Amino acid sequence: MEKSSAIKLMDKAYVIPGATNVGLIASGKTKKAWNLYLIDSGMNDEDAERIYNEICLLFPDEKGGFCLKAIINTHSHADHAGGNAFFQKKCGCKIYISSGEAGSIMNPWLQGAVFSGGNPLPELSGSYHQCKASIPDKILTKDSVIELCQNARISFIDLKGHYFDMLGVKYTDRNGKTMLFTGDAFFGREHIMKYWIPYLYDVGKFKESLERLNSTNCNYYIPSHGTILNRIQETIELNTIAILSTEHSVLHILEKKAMSVEELVKEVADLNCIRMKNAQYFLITTTIKSYLTYLFHLGKIKYETVDNKMTWSIVK
Repeated sequence: MEKSSAIKLMDKAYVIPGATNVGLIASGKTKKAWNLYLIDSGMNDEDAERIYNEICLLFPDEKGGFCLKAIINTHSHADHAGGNAFFQKKCGCKIYISSGEAGSIMNPWLQGAVFSGGNPLPELSGSYHQCKASIPDKILTKDSVIELCQNARISFIDLKGHYFDMLGVKYTDRNGKTMLFTGDAFFGREHIMKYWIPYLYDVGKFKESLERLNSTNCNYYIPSHGTILNRIQETIELNTIAILSTEHSVLHILEKKAMSVEELVKEVADLNCIRMKNAQYFLITTTIKSYLTYLFHLGKIKYETVDNKMTWSIVK
């Protein structure tokens, strides 16, 4: 008999590992079928089918089968919401997501547009950056609560920064144990060391989310990209170091001379020994623009447009 690769961490709570880790929470039975909630849905139909097969192994028909009640999306990036359409068609489930992320799953082309700052080139139009559209059924906030059977519940935490309106998903079981699915609010050690400059929409909010996570006390933390953790502090510190490193790189480079975004991106990449390909170029360029906005609001840098060229420089 084939065995599922899902990891059971707590009472009726699982992680299905993959390029994007997916959560699965079971809550009692209706007409003998287990009621399930999926946290994120994978990258595309192929990924979603793999996840669906894993669920079938965990909850086979001979044990009552399952009813997928809803997918809870931490945010709208394609590697987190790419399986929504598959599951909606296959299982008739609902989609829960925050208000600030809802528009992007209904209009998936927005992700490529944000990354490229215009109509995206082919590198930002594939399934990794543009998933099939899906329609949300319920808008979540940080104050939302989903009550489950036997006093278990799902609650939420504000983790903006990586994208517009990301939410962490916290599961508390009947015994009071907790696990927190953190989306991309921080990155696993191997991931952050490999890429060093992760995509950020709002640097200040990302820092606030790191601090918020650092003050939590859960039994398990599940980043979307990385290994399951019992302690989060060291990995949060590594993420913080990476963010400060890029921030200081920008300031250090601009101390030498004023630069355009294009020139600055090259300098930052060279300084960090990053050899960008096309898709990564767009992600890092968009992220560096976010750093510039952040540092401008702190009063550390300024910008001006002269002879049809915008340049950035240090405030002295």
